[in-house]
Amino acid sequence: MKKFKSLMLAALASAALAAPSFAEGHGGGLAMTGEIVVGMKYESSTPDGGDTTANQDTYIGDVNAKLTGTVSDTASYAFEFQRDDEAAADAGLNFEMKGTASSGDNSIEAFAEITDITEGPAGQGYGDVYVKGSNKTLTVQVGKFGNSENWSGGYGYYRAGTFRVGNASCGATSDPKLGNIEHITISGFQGIEVDIDAGDIKLEAAVPWMKVSKGDGTKAAGCTTYALVSEDTGLEVDTNVSGIRPTIKAALGGVDLSATAYSLSFSPQTSGVNTVEKTDTAFQLMASVTAGNDTSAGLGYTAKTTTDGDAESNPSTLNGWVKVGLGGAQHVGASFVILNDGAEEDAATATQIGASYGMPFFVEAVTLKLGVGTTTQTSDDSTKAGASSGLEAEWSYAF
Repeated sequence: MKKFKSLMLAALASAALAAPSFAEGHGGGLAMTGEIVVGMKYESSTPDGGDTTANQDTYIGDVNAKLTGTVSDTASYAFEFQRDDEAAADAGLNFEMKGTASSGDNSIEAFAEITDITEGPAGQGYGDVYVKGSNKTLTVQVGKFGNSENWSGGYGYYRAGTFRVGNASCGATSDPKLGNIEHITISGFQGIEVDIDAGDIKLEAAVPWMKVSKGDGTKAAGCTTYALVSEDTGLEVDTNVSGIRPTIKAALGGVDLSATAYSLSFSPQTSGVNTVEKTDTAFQLMASVTAGNDTSAGLGYTAKTTTDGDAESNPSTLNGWVKVGLGGAQHVGASFVILNDGAEEDAATATQIGASYGMPFFVEAVTLKLGVGTTTQTSDDSTKAGASSGLEAEWSYAF
């Protein structure tokens, strides 16, 4: 495997060196973009009735670089290296290719990403792979791609940690975002999406059409799997997943409103298999107001309901923020987030308050982000209660 990787990297280096001369004769060129993020962090946490733990760290965050080549007016490719020590799974060398075509107001885009290309066939996978057709008002996209984002946290750079509010079924002991319910997306989405652009109002309807193989580890938000479980054996079975994810976004003067929801249904691929009941639904409302001097404020609410047999969970998030521009690419902001883990017994509620400041670091290409925050968490279960605080400085250079 090491020999394969060495040969693969050598081939890629040769291709990169040869690409400029190839591009010169084919009407294109090379461009490089990337990002380097480093930071420093201090955190202190005290569980209810326990000792205080203090952690300090200088970390390397997102480091990525993308070399993009244009072969013609309708075809391009890219090699991307990415690594993030804050998210260990986010690392690898990927290859992307894109083709486009147009006729009048109609256009087509086909895109494919092969991930971890140095790992050999067994270790390679797919990123986004889709075909998208569009005109002035309608877009139809089919394949594997991410859902649009609806969540807005304002200028909240840093949020202090929480205590045992992750989903215990997957071994989580601390999750500052309560199973990441803030992002109402469908994990590993594959299917079709139709978007309508009506000016100030934009509509989306995404329809998942997926299969989940038993034991493949496909995760839903909250650390549960999409696979159904047999009532007879207690083991996962091959499962079909379908549903709907509608989104509406409206810009009314200086007010932006957005709402999204989803509902998933699960069925065993083999008839006659009795499975444990499973449901997964969620919705989110977001509103923000923009004023002069790059000033804005927002408020949001997110709720999710999942059932897995007799277990039911109803986590929720209420958040608000304000951001004020100070001129010279400087901003200051404050935010709050109220999290509830939605447990049927001994529910935990965490209140997070933070303040942030952003400014150029010597030059505008580098942004320095400063954040401080506190968390106060309460529960009848003392292992899910406590207080924490911390501060963080992050330098980000995008080129």
